[in-house]
Amino acid sequence: MEMYIWSTLIVLSNFSFYLGFVSIASYTFLGQVIDQIQQKAQQKTTTTPSTFLKLINGWIFVGLVANFIWFIASTGAMAEDGIRGALDSDMIELMWGSSIGEVTFYRSIGFSIAIFAFVFFVYSKPTKIKRYVLHLLYLCSLLLLAYSFSVLGHVSELAWLERITLIFHVLLIAWWMGALLPLRYACSVLAHNELFILMEKFGKQAVPMVTLIIIAGLWLSIQLVGSIDALVTTSYGQVLLFKLILVNLILLLAARHKFKLVPALNNSTGREMLSKSISIEIVIALAILVTTSALTSLVGPESYL
Repeated sequence: MEMYIWSTLIVLSNFSFYLGFVSIASYTFLGQVIDQIQQKAQQKTTTTPSTFLKLINGWIFVGLVANFIWFIASTGAMAEDGIRGALDSDMIELMWGSSIGEVTFYRSIGFSIAIFAFVFFVYSKPTKIKRYVLHLLYLCSLLLLAYSFSVLGHVSELAWLERITLIFHVLLIAWWMGALLPLRYACSVLAHNELFILMEKFGKQAVPMVTLIIIAGLWLSIQLVGSIDALVTTSYGQVLLFKLILVNLILLLAARHKFKLVPALNNSTGREMLSKSISIEIVIALAILVTTSALTSLVGPESYL
């Protein structure tokens, strides 16, 4: 029963970390888009220019807290002695010296940088230079968090080429998922021509990005499971395959956006259809994050060795 509780906490905290990570990617890669959306929203409502940024940083703070919960839960699962084992100083010292502690350290620094950047921006007079500093700090935070993926568990045993590919892959995924909420919000506040230009620009950027996501994802999947057959004959491979199916569903929706819904934006129902389709894409993205949380927390390649 205790192991079930620890496992649940590990999955939930991992999921919360992913939301924080994607939130940082959202403003890092689409800061100008978010600023444009906020300016339009301010004209239509009483929304302040920093509302969207506050929402993003709320999830960043959740990610920081979740990171520490993940460390304690991982310690408790290792100790197998309830909350007493999770808080035992010797166990904490042991776990801090492991890859679990290394990941916790990098993620703590990454989230702290992002939170500092937000506080620095909100509680000082906004200027163009400060916006550049904000984006630079967010980028440093994002790179630290992305690097943390390469030092955990079985992934740390891969060669440097595979680990660099993994970092690149998670950055691309974060870029993609981080764009969904701003694009969904843009459907509500931007004029037709502005929305069309934004979606056209995003669609052109997405083509090479999606290609790289698919290539890197497939190659890393084979590296992790050892062979193509293992994708269907092992528990880890099956969960990974399910995740790949969800990713392909998102890519199909993205293709529908580019070739059907965006050209139809001038129609009376075009904006509403695009908004609903992006909402579906967000739900699938959340399912991918949940699957990834379970994949990295409960199932691993070592489970079939």
